[in-house]
Amino acid sequence: MIRRDSKLLILILLAVVFTLALTFATLEIPYVINNVLRAHFPDIIQWAEPARAEEFLRNVRPIGYACLGVVLSLIVVGFIKGKRGLSSMGSIAFFIPTFGYFAASMFFLAGAGVLRALWMPFLDSSIDLLKLGDVVYLPYMIIAYPFRLIGVDIGVSISNLAIGLGIFVFILGTITWFYGKFEKRKIFDFWIYKYSRHPQYLGFLIWSYGVMLLASLSPVPFGGINPGASFPWLITSLAVICVALREEIKMVKLYGKSYSRYRASSPFMLPLPKFISSAITAPIRILFKSNLPKNGKEIVSTFAVYIIILILLSLPFLLL
Repeated sequence: MIRRDSKLLILILLAVVFTLALTFATLEIPYVINNVLRAHFPDIIQWAEPARAEEFLRNVRPIGYACLGVVLSLIVVGFIKGKRGLSSMGSIAFFIPTFGYFAASMFFLAGAGVLRALWMPFLDSSIDLLKLGDVVYLPYMIIAYPFRLIGVDIGVSISNLAIGLGIFVFILGTITWFYGKFEKRKIFDFWIYKYSRHPQYLGFLIWSYGVMLLASLSPVPFGGINPGASFPWLITSLAVICVALREEIKMVKLYGKSYSRYRASSPFMLPLPKFISSAITAPIRILFKSNLPKNGKEIVSTFAVYIIILILLSLPFLLL
């Protein structure tokens, strides 16, 4: 029992390290690219608060780079070692191969946050373009507007709450994922996976939503208009969802009816009321006569259709 508990403790610690590394990467990478862009485009509009960002990153860099180093080392070992012979090396070695694939995928998606920094040279001519995803502010508006009526601004509080909640969900998902690998389970249908089939992606989306809100609420130091970050966040979020859909197609091929039963009993991302879930998936049912796409071509079509729908829904926010 002591040995088993020790292994589980190691899994939990590594889950926390991985979460901290991913969180740090999604902050540091756009910050570095933004500095490079500003060096080559000195007239670029500065719509963040560099002093505050630098102060925060300076305090967390030692921990962030240490966690990042651990994760990258595991990725390298995972791809070099593969699965052969690792089952006898204990719990850490057991999940290294799959850890490499998962971590590499998540860091690719984290890097998509760089898209926001890459818009910066075009802000002078693309402010309206960056607002084409403004429909994503609707949940924030529903919560914040009643408080605005009584003169209370809770924008920053909502942003920080989303960031904290996203990190918490991500850690829970990662711990469950590691534990499932430790127990040699093929389908993870326990703990947080009962309520979300993709809790790590869900945590990433909630966390990045909070960061997006903070970016949109930040004052522009030298005046002008803050264009927000809704459209880059929308593109990134749909990319994350499409990756999750691709993984589900693979799982159905591997485990057939077993995974289909799990999919029928657990929500895709969020446990939503049935009428809301039906409304969200209506375009897929109309296009493919199914609640979910069944191949890569249908996933690409899903991405395109929802981008168009959400842009159209954003136009009233843009015009107003």
